[in-house]
Amino acid sequence: MKNLFTLIVVLAAATSLQAADYYVSPQGNDTNTGAIDAPFATLKQAISKATAGTTIYLREGTYQPTEAEIMGYQEGNLYACVYNLTASGTAQKPITITGYEDEKAVIDLSLVKPAEKRVSGFYVKGNYWRLKKFDIIGIQVTITGHTQSENISMRGGSNCVIEQVNIHDGMGIGIYFTRGSNNLVLNCDAYNNYDPVSENGAGGNCDGFGFHLNSSAHANNVIRGCRAWRNSDDGYDLINNYAAVVVDSCWAWENGYDANLTSRGDGTGIKGGGYGMSTITKTIVAPRNVIKNCIAWKNKQNGIYANHHLGGNDWYNNSAYANKRNYNMVNRKSEAEAVDVDGYDHVLKNNLSYGSTTANYVNISETLCTLENNTFLPTIALSVSDFESLDGTQLKAPRQADGSLPEITFLKLKPTSKAYTMNVGYQFDYETVASGIKSVRIADSQDAVYTLEGFRVEHPTAQGIYIRGGKKFVVD
Repeated sequence: MKNLFTLIVVLAAATSLQAADYYVSPQGNDTNTGAIDAPFATLKQAISKATAGTTIYLREGTYQPTEAEIMGYQEGNLYACVYNLTASGTAQKPITITGYEDEKAVIDLSLVKPAEKRVSGFYVKGNYWRLKKFDIIGIQVTITGHTQSENISMRGGSNCVIEQVNIHDGMGIGIYFTRGSNNLVLNCDAYNNYDPVSENGAGGNCDGFGFHLNSSAHANNVIRGCRAWRNSDDGYDLINNYAAVVVDSCWAWENGYDANLTSRGDGTGIKGGGYGMSTITKTIVAPRNVIKNCIAWKNKQNGIYANHHLGGNDWYNNSAYANKRNYNMVNRKSEAEAVDVDGYDHVLKNNLSYGSTTANYVNISETLCTLENNTFLPTIALSVSDFESLDGTQLKAPRQADGSLPEITFLKLKPTSKAYTMNVGYQFDYETVASGIKSVRIADSQDAVYTLEGFRVEHPTAQGIYIRGGKKFVVD
């Protein structure tokens, strides 16, 4: 009996240590318990109670926090952080904020307008957070000089996942990194973000996604399956970035404009590095960012851009169409010399360029870069008949049920095209092509065999697991 009593006490103690889950609803009340039938009204209340292992469920509706709900101030009190995520989960017990099942939750930050402060919607300093399946809209800017607001600020949090979070129709940058390692941004959209207030109304200060990691220690950050369009500056920006980032299977179009296609800021689809042309005061070891299987269409300036980088990047199986310059590999000569030179040390393999309004490529040193199997240098003549479709509006098609990118025919080559046999462009996964694998089969079916096209290597080995459309495959 004594042993049985001890076991009951131990089990009771273990149960009491399990983190509670909480529910939030616009119809809730912060005096409630946070249970599914007694939800909180504010996300702030749920976050303040969260511990490792907690899941916070956002029920259907629009949440509109006020300035009274600002949870804290960071970065020398410059940033007003609406949701201040400073606690940490663990690998086994992350802290999760997610939309509930198929309900649509929208966080509207338009009422948060603190004077002389930058706004951060979600300030992530803790580790092992999961943000999933909700929208953020309406973030504000109040400072008229040089400034910015950020919907999600990654400022030290590591091992976090941001998935299926859509950030749009606000004045701030979508997701902005300066610190943190081993983070994944997956299947997120950033669009129609335009700041008409800062820089005395210049209107060019909103990127979809920005990675500006301030130390090489902040490693292994990946953005995958994301889309950025009609952001008033750039789609993806890696300027002043000191740690390598992987940009994988991301789409960028019509950046440099606002939602009404009025010209605003720089207008690059994917800006893969660089340190600008001002005086550099510390030694830089430029990271080799990897940009692969991406699409850049109709961006105001550059589709794929090295942005005065101080070293090379790896550019694999990207497709660029109808940008002013599809590929611009310009580098800065050195830390000491702020002079533009043709791009050096870049590796460009299996990239497709077609129909730019000015140039398919510029600023590439053929002798100082590795150029293999691209449709430029040497130029491969392409025409409309090479493609299944040139209808870029497909890029905005609804995502698949699991949040992955929609299946489209835009910029896919027909099997009859010479370029198709070269395996160029986003439709051919680079690691799969490089591995020489010709076919795969569904892991649970010995009979179904699929062709090479469209498969992504999950583990790039001669024999590994492959994934397409959320389904796992193995080498045949």
